[in-house]
Order: sequence, then C-alpha cells, then structure tokens
Amino acid sequence: MTSPVFPGQTSPVKRTPMAAAVSVFITVFLITVIIATAITFILPDSYASTARIKLEPKASQGTNAAIYDPYFVQTEFEVMQSQVVLEPVITKLNLNVEWGKKYFNGATLKSAESMEILKGRLSLATVRGTKLIAITVYSDDRNETARIANAIAESYQEYAVGKNYPTGAVQIIDRAEPGRYPVKPNKPLNIGLGVVAGIVLGALAAMIVGLFASRKN
Repeated sequence: MTSPVFPGQTSPVKRTPMAAAVSVFITVFLITVIIATAITFILPDSYASTARIKLEPKASQGTNAAIYDPYFVQTEFEVMQSQVVLEPVITKLNLNVEWGKKYFNGATLKSAESMEILKGRLSLATVRGTKLIAITVYSDDRNETARIANAIAESYQEYAVGKNYPTGAVQIIDRAEPGRYPVKPNKPLNIGLGVVAGIVLGALAAMIVGLFASRKN
C-alpha cells in the first residue's frame, strides 16, 4: 500500500506491512467497541423481582412420610407455567388490556397471547439445598415484576389448596419487591465482550492485511 505523493516528494512513501496491519487493527477494534457500546445503551432496561415459595411433597396415606418422587419439582414447575396457574394471574392483573395498551396500540390481547408473553418473562429455579422455589419475573417496569411474581405465587398456592395438598405444603416464604436496579442489559459485561471481540476481529483483520501487504512488497 502506498501513500499519495506530496509536493517536494519524488516518489510515494511506502507503508510497511506492520504499519498497515496496526492501522487496520485500531480501526476494526474501535468500530467494534463503539457498536457494542451503542447497542448496550440502546437496549431497554429490564428489572427482575423474585418471590420464594416452599414446597413439600405429599405425605403417603396413613403415614407422615413424604412419597419420594424424583420428578416432583419438575412437575410442579410445569404446573406453575400452566394455564391453571397463569390464567388467573392474567385475569387478576388485567394483563390482556394492560399489555394491549402498552405493546399493541390499545388492542386487547387474548389470554393465550398474554400467556406466551408471561411465560417468556418467567423463570423458575430451585434454591440449592432447600425446598424453596424462586419465582422470578422480568419486565421493563420494576413494579410490574413484583406484582406478577406475587400473583403467580398466590395463584399456585390457591391451586395447591384446591388439589388437597397437605396443610402447609405450599408456603409463600418471601414476597417479591420491585427491582431496584436493572438486571439487563449487563452494561459492563457487554462492553467488556465488545472489547474482547474488537481485539479478536482486529487481530484477524490485521493479520489478513499484513499478509497481503507483505506479498505486494
């Protein structure tokens, strides 16, 4: 690669392969980091709230011993995400109307549509070493996360009572509180990944340019 001839110069100044590679590396690195940073700050903030409940397996008939069921927790996870638990939440919080106003220009949603949105924002996890289940809900509205998480815990508890679970089998241990700080996007992580990606892409681009430049020379 050569640079233009300036007044007083008799021939163009040649750039070394190393100089060309360094220039490309810096350019690609800066572009990648700038794009990653811009995307991170454009993405909407997402908050999370968690309600915790305690589960107890059913006791075997005529004894106080619980029936061992290796699929107990996974089964209850599916129940918590089912229509019998989530539809009362949608009705109680009027989500068909509220989300219709917020996301669909005022069109009232069908319960099935609201349920799909709700499932996408719901995360269930066991608390290691305990019988506790964490019900976490994500949203761009910090107050909405707490309302929905608590409503799901209450709806599941009511379902459990209706199914004749043993007394105290489902207890709400911790009620959800509105999230104080956004949990997504993780800005430091995203920018850090952008830096790493910039280094990798910049190095690859510099290597290719350096090879072509050395061949020309």
